[in-house]
Amino acid sequence: MAVEQYRDQVRLLLDVLPLVMIEPVFALKGGTAINLFEWDLPRLSVDIDLTYLPVQDRTTSLGAISEALARIKAEIERRLPPTRVTQTRQGQEGMEVKLNCQRGKTQIKVEVNPTLRGHLLPLRDLPCSGRVQERFEAFVEARCLSHGELFGGKICAALDRQHPRDLFDVKRLLDGEGLVDEVRYGFIAGLVSHGRPVAELIQPKRKDQGATFKAQFEGMPFEPFSYEDHVATLDRLVAAVGAVLDDKDRRFLESFEAGDPEWSDFPLPAIRELPAPQFKLMNIRRFREAQLQRHQAGLAILHEVLFK
Repeated sequence: MAVEQYRDQVRLLLDVLPLVMIEPVFALKGGTAINLFEWDLPRLSVDIDLTYLPVQDRTTSLGAISEALARIKAEIERRLPPTRVTQTRQGQEGMEVKLNCQRGKTQIKVEVNPTLRGHLLPLRDLPCSGRVQERFEAFVEARCLSHGELFGGKICAALDRQHPRDLFDVKRLLDGEGLVDEVRYGFIAGLVSHGRPVAELIQPKRKDQGATFKAQFEGMPFEPFSYEDHVATLDRLVAAVGAVLDDKDRRFLESFEAGDPEWSDFPLPAIRELPAPQFKLMNIRRFREAQLQRHQAGLAILHEVLFK
């Protein structure tokens, strides 16, 4: 995509975001929170990824998300003509967790993760960075997830998807503060919230992302980042994760995948109340009951990965 197209998307995003933030049940996360608010625009970011903050049952949450997005849709169309907004359904449940916003040929999405609800650490109200204000002549404030949860989630995404955007962000993190305690806690919370087994995330199979790099990343960064950097960053990340997890972390992850988590080995007690870890734990226990041998084989692999 051409650089100017990305810039048009950022302009639309900055117009839409204040109307999203009217709804107090949402906080910004992902690449936009990191690059436009946490950092001073090292790359462009064109999606509004949201966390639904209240901890409620799934049915109540999905209903509230749908209603809040419908209000946002109406507000965007009322205040930002000729922007058109479509609220789309996803998954077998027909969940209404996404808005597609279009102005002319420019399109962005506003999306809420239906599983990763709630938060562990205090939220922050952040202004957009100085470079964002200067380049786009806009000032926007956003309610953002904590530093640790932002980057912990980013690390999980980078290990899972291996998308160049995620690995660009991870390289800057590794070049800077690294996996400090708060980020480590956010990462561990991400691991026990993720749909894939922990072993597959911390020892991922490498993906060829050359085509994705050209089609979905070139033109976004303002700092050098080659495909060779992309490949090297994934290797650095895997090594950094292996180095930073302490014995308590490893015991906690192993006990969680066993289906009997030692919650006291994780320093943030609120994790046991979050919907995503509880949902994953329920599935682990069902799998253990239905296919004990396969479950034990998976635990043996995880033990080898964690304690080799």
